[in-house]
Amino acid sequence: MTKVATKKAFAAAISTDPDWRKALEAVALKAKAQLDGPCDLAAIFVTELYPGLVAAEIPGLIRKYLPCPVLLGCNTSGVISEGREVEAEPAVSLLAMRLPGVKVSPFALTSAELESFNSPAQLIESLDIFPTDKPKFLVLADPMSCDIEEFVSDFNEAYPKAPVIGGLASGPALRKPSWLLVGGEAYTKGAVGVALSGDVDFEIIVAQGCRPVGKPYTITKADGHVLQELGGRPPLELLRETLSMLPAEDQALARHSLFAGVVMNEVRAKFKRGDFVIRNIMGYEAQSGAIMIGANLRKGQTLQFQLRDAETSDEDLRAHLADLKDAKGEPRGALLVSCCGRGRGLYGAPDHDSGLVQSMKGPLPLAGFFANGELGPVGGKNYIYGYTTSLAVIR
Repeated sequence: MTKVATKKAFAAAISTDPDWRKALEAVALKAKAQLDGPCDLAAIFVTELYPGLVAAEIPGLIRKYLPCPVLLGCNTSGVISEGREVEAEPAVSLLAMRLPGVKVSPFALTSAELESFNSPAQLIESLDIFPTDKPKFLVLADPMSCDIEEFVSDFNEAYPKAPVIGGLASGPALRKPSWLLVGGEAYTKGAVGVALSGDVDFEIIVAQGCRPVGKPYTITKADGHVLQELGGRPPLELLRETLSMLPAEDQALARHSLFAGVVMNEVRAKFKRGDFVIRNIMGYEAQSGAIMIGANLRKGQTLQFQLRDAETSDEDLRAHLADLKDAKGEPRGALLVSCCGRGRGLYGAPDHDSGLVQSMKGPLPLAGFFANGELGPVGGKNYIYGYTTSLAVIR
């Protein structure tokens, strides 16, 4: 009689074989051996540095060695697995999952479909996944053809409090077009994902790695991305004033690591690190004193300038990891999505974020990739981030 696996199981694997077909074979065989039973879902990430790589062949090659009904994946500038991070080199990472009692529903949305949604009901109808199922989403998207902020907003409305974990393919960071995988198909535009419902839990941390400087101010005038007035004054004037009061080392840091933080929950009396969604400062108008921020701004929001460095990023991730539950022997796996701007470029050494996860909460099967933007919930609402590490521990 064939033994039926009834418990959850997770397996992670990485390969740096310079032949992409051999690398796929290696991760699939390793994951299969670790699972020791059927696989329901596999997430695969491939650096866009393999000569002759054909994305459409990946599902067939993986399934040859690791039979799996649902595959999800994308191209990237770097991959993550267990405690390793391989950036700007040929590599493949894979997270394989056996999920008894869990319904796995794959989906793909074209650019035209994403643009056509005018109501939450349309997204629900398109996915055929209902809020009452309490779904949890893994989502990958092409940064060039998907309005990701609008997409995330649609999900927040259609599926209140449902987590969306994932990120934007980072093949474009290597000047290669994106590709996305779901099921057995490859796509070059839009978004793909899976919804998990039933006996599954996500424990999520989103570490943005910034610290607020100066004072918080209320936005008193804004038009889309243009911050026109902050606390009744020209924002550029306030920014210069804020920077002038900082220590010399922070003033130097601000030349290349200055951001804006928009408060998520205005009910708080005081704001601290973690209370903000961090956004890029994209430019300024010297004459008017306006500043361009990478967010749609509105009057009444609270904004505070932010600085980012390796020490702050390390402290932030450590603090979030400390709050994660211990394993207590239960099966679990993890998906880690880290910004292309982190990794070796931020810390000066490889393997920081994945190594920290393993040292504080491991060992656990973990895989992921370096993204052009990271998805995850903070305060019960999903956002797209930059310079962030988004971690989902799946139980």
